[in-house]
Amino acid sequence: MFAFFTARRSKLNQRIFASLGELSGARVSQLEVIGIVFLIIELVALLIGIRRTGAMTHTISNLSKATQSVQEGNFSARVPVERRDQLGMLGESFNSMTTSIDRLITEQKQLQRLENEISIAREVQDQLFPQNFPQVAGVEIEAICRAARSVSGDYYDFIQLSPTQVAIAIADISGKGISAALLMASLQAALRSQLLTPGSEQLSTAELVSRLNRHLVRNTGDDRFATFLIAIYDISTRKLRYTNAGHLPGFCLWNGKGKHLDVGGIVLGVMEDYHYQEGCVDVPSDAVFIGYSDGLVEPENAYGEEFGVSRLEAAAQRVRQAVPGAIARSLMTAAEEWSGSPEQADDMTVIVAKLK
Repeated sequence: MFAFFTARRSKLNQRIFASLGELSGARVSQLEVIGIVFLIIELVALLIGIRRTGAMTHTISNLSKATQSVQEGNFSARVPVERRDQLGMLGESFNSMTTSIDRLITEQKQLQRLENEISIAREVQDQLFPQNFPQVAGVEIEAICRAARSVSGDYYDFIQLSPTQVAIAIADISGKGISAALLMASLQAALRSQLLTPGSEQLSTAELVSRLNRHLVRNTGDDRFATFLIAIYDISTRKLRYTNAGHLPGFCLWNGKGKHLDVGGIVLGVMEDYHYQEGCVDVPSDAVFIGYSDGLVEPENAYGEEFGVSRLEAAAQRVRQAVPGAIARSLMTAAEEWSGSPEQADDMTVIVAKLK
């Protein structure tokens, strides 16, 4: 069974606290104070909660907006870090991430521009190499240049001076890449301007090289130089005039014999008033002229031994009767097989001219 009673609250309180006597009023006041204190604490906690919730919402909103900007491709977006808690650390991590991505994209764009410039430089350099070989009766010429990088620092050229004379040049520019290619272009322009001037066929190779040397000294930095070999062959006299400016000595081969072209002087671009010398070789029938860059003789085998000039000359003697293109390819293959490595440390260039 259940019993229900109805009573006034004030009467009930009087009845409950009546037994406390004089202390009943104090107890009520204490409870009221305690209630007020708890109310204040709850209000403060509420305010703090509202404030922290607002701050968290603001930070998350900033992160959301920044993320949206990144999705749209704006990798420069940053989140203002106003807190030192976990959300603040999250904002710092986001900023660090976008900074890294922005830097990588900038570097990628710079790399792309550099690759485009190198591609243009390679196309320009390809035009600097002779596109057509001289048409001199009794002279067959072939050349191969394999760049270690996109742009080569090696240079070769063939220039017909008269119906019976042809100039053969090979050079190795200091350094690699675009800077070497620019110096190569300067050397090529200077050489052709000298040799294509009327009467140049009477110019000695020593005087020609001296002029090229002055040009490089005056128009390049102190740290830029080039090794250079120029040879002018006259089929009517069967004489090969040459000057070697610090280049590895090319050689003429015939009947198991060889003549190294080592007369000349120092490299181009170092001393302005240097006087070069001219050498001369009487070329017998069916001789072969070979010029090369250091990249062809410097490959090392597994024991650290260089391929060397003597091995190159011996390899050329073995295939001397072949056509110039086959001789050039054979010498390239011999150097590559000696090193046994697919990687190429330096530009490799070889010129082969059969002087019948």
